[in-house]
Amino acid sequence: MVELPLLLRRTNFLDPKISTVQDTVGFAPFPAAPAGARPFNIPSWSLGISAFSRLRDEAWQFLRWATSPEMVRRLQAGGIPGARQSAWSDPATLASFPPDLAKSMQAQAQIGVGLDRPDVLQVGRARDIIGRPLVAGILGQPVAPVSREADAEFADFLVRDNRHREA
Repeated sequence: MVELPLLLRRTNFLDPKISTVQDTVGFAPFPAAPAGARPFNIPSWSLGISAFSRLRDEAWQFLRWATSPEMVRRLQAGGIPGARQSAWSDPATLASFPPDLAKSMQAQAQIGVGLDRPDVLQVGRARDIIGRPLVAGILGQPVAPVSREADAEFADFLVRDNRHREA
C-alpha cells in the first residue's frame, strides 16, 4: 500500500506540529437558513472526461479505478475526503478526521444540495466576477462596494448565461 504524504493527510490548522489554533478549532454543519437546512454540499472530487478526449476508454478506466470503493476508502483513511457514502459509513476511514468534522460532513451529505455552485456555461467569466471581491480584500481595498457590484453583475450574468435552458 502506498503511504500518503503527510501534507495530504493533514491541514496546517490541525497539524499539532505547526498549528497555534489546533485546540480552538471545531466543526459543525451549516445552520438552517430561512428556507431551511439545504446548504450546498461541496463535492470532494470533480472528475470528468472531456468530450474532446482521444483516450475516452482509458480515461473511463482511470475514473472507475480512482472512484472505486477500495481506492476511496484508502484515500479517505489518509485524510482525503471521499465521494462515496460507503467510505463515510466506515469507521476505519473516519479515524483520520476530527470526530466533529466527520459528523458534520456526514450530516451535510444527508441534507445538502449535491453541488456547490450554479450551473453555468461560462465558468471562467463567473469566476472572474466572483473573484473580484476576493482580490479587493487581498489588495487591502474596500470590499463592500466591490461585492455589491459583483453581486449585481453576477445576478445579471446568471440570467444571460442560462438563456440556453429556455430554448
